[in-house]
Amino acid sequence: MLDSIFEPGVTGVSPFAIMLSLYLAYYVHNDARNHNNPRALLWAFATFMAWIIFLPLYWYKNMRGRKS
Repeated sequence: MLDSIFEPGVTGVSPFAIMLSLYLAYYVHNDARNHNNPRALLWAFATFMAWIIFLPLYWYKNMRGRKS
């Protein structure tokens, strides 16, 4: 049963990868919106499409110098 979420589905991508991309895009969008980034939706879309590239790029560009 657990193996089926890692197998490619109808789209050729595993459901696990789609859910991971959705979650990361949701996180990036909320973080960017909470910090008044005017391109929050663009960052979220880019993260959904290629999170392995845009998530570290978002963190590098927007998290530097941010106080907790």
